[in-house]
Amino acid sequence: MVLAACGDALGARFEGREAADPTEIDDWMRRSTQAMRFTDDTSSTLVLADHLTRRRGTINEDDLAEQLAREWARDPDRGYGHGAAQLYAEIVAGTPWRQAAADMFDGQGSYGNGAAMRVAPVGLLPGLALDAVAGRARRTAVISHQHPEALDGAVAQAVATALAALSIQDTPLDADRVVAAICEHMQTAEFRTALRRLPALVARGATSADVAGEVGNGVAALQAVPAALAAFLRNPDDVPAAIGFAISMGGDTDTIASMTGALCGARRAEKDLPVMWGLRLEGASRVWTAASALARLAPTEAGAPRHG
Repeated sequence: MVLAACGDALGARFEGREAADPTEIDDWMRRSTQAMRFTDDTSSTLVLADHLTRRRGTINEDDLAEQLAREWARDPDRGYGHGAAQLYAEIVAGTPWRQAAADMFDGQGSYGNGAAMRVAPVGLLPGLALDAVAGRARRTAVISHQHPEALDGAVAQAVATALAALSIQDTPLDADRVVAAICEHMQTAEFRTALRRLPALVARGATSADVAGEVGNGVAALQAVPAALAAFLRNPDDVPAAIGFAISMGGDTDTIASMTGALCGARRAEKDLPVMWGLRLEGASRVWTAASALARLAPTEAGAPRHG
């Protein structure tokens, strides 16, 4: 969670650029001492982590929708997209979340990456089988994103986070096996197709420009989630390289770098967090506190099948 927040704050500086100067990225990541401000990606992730902690790993959609909307109302200037701001404003005004989310984009629902960007805490729940991770990820996503591709994006990111947490450090990751495991939980052919491009990109050592050209770098879940997974699979044991790769793709850099950071953090130990990042990160103690509370959930609690 801390690396997800760092990726978010590091990437926010370059959001919207088609390409960024590698020297500028390197200076910002490795030499700057300037404070790093996180965006709505981290704010929403913290809300979900707190929700899971309070409910011992279970989900209550009504409660979560209210918490997310309250967080937006408390601090709306965190970079929320227009659709998210409109949704949360309607919920705050009393519109049921099911209606507000279903009405978005002429009834198609949002296909953006907003549900995927916050879902990592689901993948970090201890003792949870992948099927359960996928199920809970969909329940957290549907509150704001009802387009099938957005739901698949949240599931893909959550399952990838769980797989990263289960992986053995410094043992090479098999990109084919990771992608195949994620694809088992996809419900759209479009998402399976996008994910299946990744092993070949990783195998040939594709550049960040190659990945952006192949899968995209935009706000759609269908682009951002595969991009983040590619950045992680290219550099699974080098945190700065993975996040730097994510940022250098351009586009929605804060979200892609945040999701990459979540995957890196799930695989690597706390010692791999660059010290200066922790010192520069705004609200670092809040993120550490939320992450620690989530980590203290017992596997039998987080993984037990419960109603609600």
